[in-house]
Amino acid sequence: MLNVPVVLVAMWTSLHPVLGQQQRFRVRPSNTSVIEGESVTLRCEVDHQAGRPQWAKDGFAMGYERSLPGFPRYQVLGDAGSGVHDLEVTNATLEDDAWFQCQVSPSQGQPAIRAAAFLTVLLKPLSVLVTSSARTPRPDVYEVREGSSLTLQCDVTEAKPAATVQWQRNGAIFRPDQEVTFSEPDSPERNDTSSSITLQPTHVDNGAGYSCLARHPAVRPAEQHLYNATVTLSVLYAPGPPEIVGYEEDEVVRMGEKKTLSCISRAGNPLAELVWFKNDEPITYQYRTIRGRAISEYSFKAEASDLHAIYRCEASSIVHPQPMVTSVQMNVQFGPETVEVTGTEEAKRGEPVELSCTTSSSNPPANITWVINGRTVTNTSHIIESHPDGGWVSKSNASSVVPDTMREDMVVSCYALNPALGLTEVGTLKVTVLYPPKRPRILGYVPGTHLRAGQRVSLSCVAQGGSPPASLSWYKGDDEREAETSEEDGVARGVITFAVDFTDNEAVFRCDSTNPAMDKPHSTNVTLLVYYPPASLKLKAKPKSLAAGMRAVLTCESRPSNPAANLTWWRDSELVTRGVARLTSKPAGDHGGFSSRVRLRKRLKWTDDQAVYTCRSQQAVLPGNMHDAITLHVAFAPVFPEPSATEDIHAGDSRLLNFTARASPDNITYSWYRGAAALPAEEARVVGLGALLNISQVEKSDAGWYRLEAENTEGTSTMRVNVNVQYEPEVTAISRELLVAPGETAQLECVADANPTTDDMITWHRDDFSFDSNKTKTFYSNGTSYLSVYGAELADIGEFLCQVDNGLGEVNATAGLLVQHAPEIDTSPQHLKAAAEKGDTARVTCRARGAPNVTFEWSRQGVVIDETTDAEKHQLEYTRVDLVTWQSVLKVVSVVTADYGEYVCVARNELGFQRQPIVLGGTTSPDPPLELHALNVTHDSVLLTWTPGFDGGLIQRYRVRYTRQVGPERFSYDDVQPENATTFRVELLYPNTEYSFAVMAFNERGESGYTKDVVKAKTADGPGVKYVPDDDYASETLSRVAIAMVTVAGAILLVINVVLMSCYVRRRRLIRKAASSAVSTGSETLQMSGGESLRSASTAADDTYSDDGDDDTSSDQEHDSYSGRRSSRAALSDGRPVSPASNGYGRTVRRTPYAYDAGYDGRGGTHPSAVPTPDLVPPGGLGRRYGEQHYPPPGGPSDWVNTYGRTQLPGSRRVATPASSIRGNVDFEQRGHLV
Repeated sequence: MLNVPVVLVAMWTSLHPVLGQQQRFRVRPSNTSVIEGESVTLRCEVDHQAGRPQWAKDGFAMGYERSLPGFPRYQVLGDAGSGVHDLEVTNATLEDDAWFQCQVSPSQGQPAIRAAAFLTVLLKPLSVLVTSSARTPRPDVYEVREGSSLTLQCDVTEAKPAATVQWQRNGAIFRPDQEVTFSEPDSPERNDTSSSITLQPTHVDNGAGYSCLARHPAVRPAEQHLYNATVTLSVLYAPGPPEIVGYEEDEVVRMGEKKTLSCISRAGNPLAELVWFKNDEPITYQYRTIRGRAISEYSFKAEASDLHAIYRCEASSIVHPQPMVTSVQMNVQFGPETVEVTGTEEAKRGEPVELSCTTSSSNPPANITWVINGRTVTNTSHIIESHPDGGWVSKSNASSVVPDTMREDMVVSCYALNPALGLTEVGTLKVTVLYPPKRPRILGYVPGTHLRAGQRVSLSCVAQGGSPPASLSWYKGDDEREAETSEEDGVARGVITFAVDFTDNEAVFRCDSTNPAMDKPHSTNVTLLVYYPPASLKLKAKPKSLAAGMRAVLTCESRPSNPAANLTWWRDSELVTRGVARLTSKPAGDHGGFSSRVRLRKRLKWTDDQAVYTCRSQQAVLPGNMHDAITLHVAFAPVFPEPSATEDIHAGDSRLLNFTARASPDNITYSWYRGAAALPAEEARVVGLGALLNISQVEKSDAGWYRLEAENTEGTSTMRVNVNVQYEPEVTAISRELLVAPGETAQLECVADANPTTDDMITWHRDDFSFDSNKTKTFYSNGTSYLSVYGAELADIGEFLCQVDNGLGEVNATAGLLVQHAPEIDTSPQHLKAAAEKGDTARVTCRARGAPNVTFEWSRQGVVIDETTDAEKHQLEYTRVDLVTWQSVLKVVSVVTADYGEYVCVARNELGFQRQPIVLGGTTSPDPPLELHALNVTHDSVLLTWTPGFDGGLIQRYRVRYTRQVGPERFSYDDVQPENATTFRVELLYPNTEYSFAVMAFNERGESGYTKDVVKAKTADGPGVKYVPDDDYASETLSRVAIAMVTVAGAILLVINVVLMSCYVRRRRLIRKAASSAVSTGSETLQMSGGESLRSASTAADDTYSDDGDDDTSSDQEHDSYSGRRSSRAALSDGRPVSPASNGYGRTVRRTPYAYDAGYDGRGGTHPSAVPTPDLVPPGGLGRRYGEQHYPPPGGPSDWVNTYGRTQLPGSRRVATPASSIRGNVDFEQRGHLV
């Protein structure tokens, strides 16, 4: 069925050119404008549209799509079906200033139609700026003098179309004559407008603002304020003349009255600068401006100097530099300020007194009145004179006579009165009336009493009455002394204060009293008595030159003292009485003193040299004492501190010994001797340098006595010096090897040379040996220590350590004790087998103990092996291992199959022999280690030791396996470094936790089983450790569904591994059969002496698994860390479990020395490397490159996703992986064990 609408449209389309009307514009686009940054719409509507519409810009069609691709700011709006095709332009720019044409294409016979319009983009002015060439004191302000012309220019930049300019003054429009110009900047579509006006400013224009407004169609009224610029005019004009306020003409000012004169100048730009002058002298430059006025105020108190003073104010400015002046003249009434009275100041009764009074300046003049002792005097004269500074000075004279009965001073007053002001000033003069005082008295000392020298005394002289009071003077003898004088209540006092000394004893002190009323002075005196010590002591010794053995006299004499001094002799703070003569005294000096003398007679010794003898002076009436000392200089022959001395010196040290003697004079000549020979003074190891004995690098031979002689002008002395050379001990002899029969007493000797020596400096030591008193005894004599061992037996064989320690050093030597016994061959597993590859040199070792020396003999199949007859095949090495252990190594050169088998070693000495067969075979994996023990346990480590088993003929290494006894049995592994080490410390264990340990050995051929005897040890309590649960415990939180999924996946992987392993074993067996086809099958087995079967080297070396052996999984189970379950492990043909180094996926792994070693650094050294339970991964697995170390996270593959990055427990310690390899060319790299 046909679609009816489609048919109708097709019919209409075919009939439209005939029946329809022509397409035309209903709305044509019209010219329009838009402001830059805004949007505009160009209208275009079409009636009867037949063609396709589109817009063109400047003739470039923009496409039919309404979104206009390529024109992000253009789009066509409206209903296209209604013929509306409006073009919207957003964010208009200057690029949009163009012709836009709305076009409709021709269609179905309809012609194309077009309508164009121009879009004008309006650009707002970029800036509006008013400028001028006038001075600008601050931004937007121009300065001009009144009457000068000023040109302002307004620039409106980059507008489209060009802007017009409007001027305003103070916000009001005004229309000055202006010059307007237009210019085009770099962009041709933009225009600049410039307008210039010229002004003739007056003072009215000062502060007026002139604005330039940019008028433009793009600027809306609301934003017009953004497009104008305003400047302010500063019109300079002269200020007004000054005027003074605050003083009126003919005004009278009283002195002291406060006046304020204000000088005011109005208007002006700038305002006037004001200065005040007084009598043409500037007094202030300060002024202030306020509301168009300049004001300067000067405040003062009226003084006499202000009388007729002229105060002048000057106003000036930069516009009117010539000062404008105004002034006032002051009229001031004042004074007088002072009144001075002069004339007679002292007079006796009946004498005349002449007086004069003078006032200071006063306006008007002052009137003077005289008053004497309260009475007005009328017999006066008056004079008035003008003062040069203004005002008048009044003067007056008066006279009087002192009454005969007058006993008081006359008081004269002169009063000066200013009649206009009513002010009175007074001047006073005191006329002293003279009369004599009473006779003076002395206070402060009681005659006849004694003062002590140094005591301070104050003598006062007192005189009462007198006018004026008496003047007092002190004298000592005829010498006047300075005194401190004072007068109070008519009493004059003169005081002298001083510390008395010996010159004041019996001295006369006098006081004189005088005043103007006396014809001669009045005197009184006093005599002092003083106790004083001698000023010094005089000491001397006779004769002048002193020598040991002489008799000397020491004399001590005191200077004068009062009373006489008591003199004594002292030495070393002890009173000397022996040889001291009687004390004598006699008067001496000019001050009533006495001089004392005492003598000391003494026979001199050398010890008196530099002896200090002190003479001490004492007086009972005076405290303290005086002393002086004399030092004796006694000549004597040299004297040594000791006649002999011993010096201990360590051998090899250097020592400088000083034995300086005392002598006077001290120019001593020294000589050193050893025996009869003199010591050299230089260029020798032992030299005598004056009193010094210098020994460099002391040797034992330097020990002994040395003699030192010292000589000066007084004689010679001798001293003996013993050099005792001390040195570390040295063992000079020892019983190196003492051979005794069983049951005999063995006596070991150790001889030591040492200095110093002690009876206990030699001791004997030996580990694991009891020095019981019933078994041993030690004895020391003359540097030799004897150790006796009773009932010697084989257990006593060994080395005894002789230790010598004398405090300076320690030395050890070893003495060997051998007990006779027949040879005993070492039958430990590592010595009962030997192994070598065909073509290599085999080493068959036989080791035996015996004393005396053990010799060896080798044979095979009854034929003695003699290297002299067959040196190319067999070589013998003979060595001594220790005191009683001897070793013979049979070297079998270029081993062939026929060389494999049993060799017999015979060890013999003079007491017997022993025979032991040793089997040589091909190289194999090592035997398990033996005798595993835990030796030392700490809180986080266990020290293990073991005995190595047979190494399989190759270098073997060891791996330690351990696990916690509590919790799941998850094993951790540590590889032991270095190789063949039999002691290892397992670290990073939990404290207070029990562990089980086992050890296995491995070499290039494979690995041994772990030790059958598992050792258990419990770590001690220790510091707290923050533990993180291991993966096994974390797995308990897994859901049962997750556990079941992991179990199924593990079972599938196990089946795949078994299949792959079976295929690989069968392939390898076929290769081996092809390789061994040339080997005789008759050598498959060899019969050993012990009846055990030794597999052929070609078979035992290659077969790792046995197809016909029964698996024994009941005794060797390990925990599967992937599944969380315990799993049985495959076993080898000899019953040993599959080692962790085997491929967990069933691939057989062989080891070569350095195929992969996580502890090998590629440079021949080792470095610590740690891995968790490792596995085997291809070289590219986990992103590892050669030489790098990348390890999988703990646990199995499922744990790698769930627990990667978890903190590993100390129990899961990372360890270094062993040296491992892959047999053949299997490209695998050891990454760790699958457990």
